Amino acid sequence: MISRGRLQRAVREALDALRSVKDVQEAEVYAASTTHLLTRLHYTSHLPCNGVEEPKSTFAYGIGIRAVFRTSEGIRVGFGSEPSDLTIEGVRRALAKAREAAVPDPEFVSLPKPTGEARILKRSHDPTLMDLRDTDLLTAGWKVIRGTLRTFLGSRTLADLTTGQSSLTSLGLILSGDLTILQERIAVASTRLPEAQTDESTVLLAFLTAMVERLQAKGSGWSADRRLADFTGAAGAQAARAAIASIGGRRVRPGSYRVILGPQAVTDLMTHLILPGLTASTFYAGNSPFQGRMNQRVASELVTLYDHGAARGLAASKGITCEGLPTGRTDLIRGGILAGLLSNSYETYRLLRDPRGKEKLGIEPRRGRKALVPRNGFRFVGGAGRHFDLPPRIAATNVVLEGKKTCSPRELLKLVGDGLYIGRIWYTYPINGLAAGDFTCTVVGDSFLIKEGRFASPLKPNSVRINDNILKILNAVVGIGRERIGTFAWAADEIVYTPEVVVEDVRITEIAEFADQL
Repeated sequence: MISRGRLQRAVREALDALRSVKDVQEAEVYAASTTHLLTRLHYTSHLPCNGVEEPKSTFAYGIGIRAVFRTSEGIRVGFGSEPSDLTIEGVRRALAKAREAAVPDPEFVSLPKPTGEARILKRSHDPTLMDLRDTDLLTAGWKVIRGTLRTFLGSRTLADLTTGQSSLTSLGLILSGDLTILQERIAVASTRLPEAQTDESTVLLAFLTAMVERLQAKGSGWSADRRLADFTGAAGAQAARAAIASIGGRRVRPGSYRVILGPQAVTDLMTHLILPGLTASTFYAGNSPFQGRMNQRVASELVTLYDHGAARGLAASKGITCEGLPTGRTDLIRGGILAGLLSNSYETYRLLRDPRGKEKLGIEPRRGRKALVPRNGFRFVGGAGRHFDLPPRIAATNVVLEGKKTCSPRELLKLVGDGLYIGRIWYTYPINGLAAGDFTCTVVGDSFLIKEGRFASPLKPNSVRINDNILKILNAVVGIGRERIGTFAWAADEIVYTPEVVVEDVRITEIAEFADQL
């Protein structure tokens, strides 16, 4: 990792050099050093395996420049970057690339300007996780596997299905997933924000799937930790318990059900449907299911949803954005009312000046300034951390779902009565475009039938899918749990902290078995 001081010095020197370039009207310099550590976990009881496999890392550092050039035809805006070089020569090459890539942009207003908000977090990362050794990564991986095996071997359910502990291998016990560690350091400064600011952040993520293959049973486990000391490895044991609980899964008839959506199911809906619809860029394009409904009801009054990039103790918190602006809380839905959007500076400025802004937002743009504060301009790369070689885009951080009233797990089950618990979904995507709100997804595990307010039997994995509308789902929330759990979707940048949620009248369709098609 490149030191924080070296990144800060590189940004200062680059900005000083750019001030003397005659055709540069404005400039922003961003330097980053990012390490992505990954180890695959793959245990199989009946096939040769290594348990902890493919420990590897990627390391990238460099400098990126966003510049506004004066030309005889007006201003042009461009971005260029240079890898593995923080010297003035690297700056010159990055600037040359920015100049070559520059294009007219009539919607450009300016580079990021101060928002009036103060920075909340400083040096909140975990130094131990930042300086993690390869052996520590392997130790963390084996901690997960050992917890999984203890759970499998200690299961009375599995023991009753075999003639002895040694024959458990015949059931085909599997654990698969990965551990991911991100180590990030950045520095940023611009002609509008001339003081070179730095930020450091760390996170440790685990997502596991456990299976009892012979019995077609599958379960999931996950964890998101900001500090190494908080990592218990319990995600593997959680996955094993969920797999054991799903043994003997049954199919259900298609129809409309009252359901409990578990944390992972809520997270998948957030990542693929809800959050993409709550960005300033989507509103500008006129492609949001929430289009034109600012300060109007878009969900049940029980629902409050916000993004908080400066929340202490939450895994995805940062001190500043990749534009050098303070992170903080952005209320998205407050008591069912659309209250704000995720945004970066570029999208905020152009939406506020848009002649069709009232039509797109539902209110006069000048009344929407507080709803469009740019706290979410990041340079994330698909779950691999902050990188130097692309301009800022809009991304969420810690997404938190809260309820106006909350229920215990027993109260949630009682509220459902007869219905379904949907624990894990995947392949979630919009149908008919994002704005329509229609979507489909497959229920792949961790799910159960509920009868008379109790879990009755497991739901067979991959036997049903949800075909519904996300606005209908949000407005049909009738209960929200008390305990929030942090989880994440594959390759997502945000971590969603959500309780279980009860939704009524969810449309379930059946997936035919292969044998039925013969």
